[in-house]
Amino acid sequence: MSVLEDTPRAHWGLAGFCFGVCALLAAVMMTSGLLAPSPDPDPSIGTVIGEIARDIRLAATGSAKDVAPAPEPAFDMLAMLSIITPVLAILAAVLGGISLFRHEGTALPKLAIGFGVGAVVMQFAFWLALLICGTVMIVSIVSNMDGIFGG
Repeated sequence: MSVLEDTPRAHWGLAGFCFGVCALLAAVMMTSGLLAPSPDPDPSIGTVIGEIARDIRLAATGSAKDVAPAPEPAFDMLAMLSIITPVLAILAAVLGGISLFRHEGTALPKLAIGFGVGAVVMQFAFWLALLICGTVMIVSIVSNMDGIFGG
């Protein structure tokens, strides 16, 4: 006969751990570019920057008749992953919290909360880095607009 009480199995923690692992996998797949559509032939950086500058100039002058309308995208897996990742991460953290509240074993709930928070932080850091890089690129294009078009 044992003096210690048996701790219940961590059913909620296991479910949270599984959701946390799925959330972390979704975040890694999203940030790695594994599911990104492959571009046609690789255009040069100058071509891409020139197209961005042309779009900015046309939008600023108000004459967008040279630009063809963009086709409607089909199914965008990256957009779906950017929505699914925080949902799975929050679900993992909530299930881990429920497991800790029910005094189940502590290893799986702590991992579930850690994976959930890690997936949210990873996704946030990725979008923050993209925002900073995009802002730097747009500022450099706009500041060099006269040099690009020879004005």
